[in-house]
Amino acid sequence: MAQRIEVPFQGQMVPADRLEFEAEKEPWCVYRLEDGTTLRMKTVLGSVSRLVDQYMPDGDPVYLLGVGGVPMLEVPPALKKKNP
Repeated sequence: MAQRIEVPFQGQMVPADRLEFEAEKEPWCVYRLEDGTTLRMKTVLGSVSRLVDQYMPDGDPVYLLGVGGVPMLEVPPALKKKNP
């Protein structure tokens, strides 16, 4: 059941419904950097709120998302600092 809260939107506090959700899939994106490093990045959704009586021009409701990122690096040995 959605919980009614107030959130900042376009300079004012507006009512929103905080929605529960379940992650179906949280894939890693993999990027190869020019220095040989492999960067793996996963976006993690922390919260979802649907604004009350606020709509996009196409009629879809406005959602506010709380997101975070989880980075992982695989650095080539040649780039690592040598311990004295």
